[in-house]
Amino acid sequence: MVGKKVLTRENMPTDELERTVKKVIKGVELIYGEFYYLDYEVNEETGMVNKNKLVEYYTKDQTTRNIKALKSAYLIAKGAVTPIVIINFREKYKIAASALSLILGFSKNTISNIEKEGVTSLPSGRFIKVCINNTALLSEYIKTCSSLEVQKKNELLEKLTT
Repeated sequence: MVGKKVLTRENMPTDELERTVKKVIKGVELIYGEFYYLDYEVNEETGMVNKNKLVEYYTKDQTTRNIKALKSAYLIAKGAVTPIVIINFREKYKIAASALSLILGFSKNTISNIEKEGVTSLPSGRFIKVCINNTALLSEYIKTCSSLEVQKKNELLEKLTT
């Protein structure tokens, strides 16, 4: 897999790098992936570029992704479901992300977005976790879901009970 490229201050492409970060916030240890790139050090007072030393920098996109990853790690540490748990559950029972979203009362793309970008709210993350861990509760939600056809409901209910 080819890594993402970032332009340096001299408009030269360089690799985006990733590392695992451990932080303690509000007494909770968080571990998440952080993205950055290396470029020449700049003295902020003089504006002089030191071409002998590379230091870490973040693009706007990397900063946004890093903040989302940190937030998701915090929510997961507080009891929200992880994206991989959702993916494994859906694969085990062969349930489409859009169908699971509708069953749980979310918009059609919510589960897919969580799988790609992580959890965005603690109540949603905990709710999804409870439903995934309690197939009887999920079955009740399937039965009452007005967004699914009867045949699809029956298929999903059968998958959950076998």
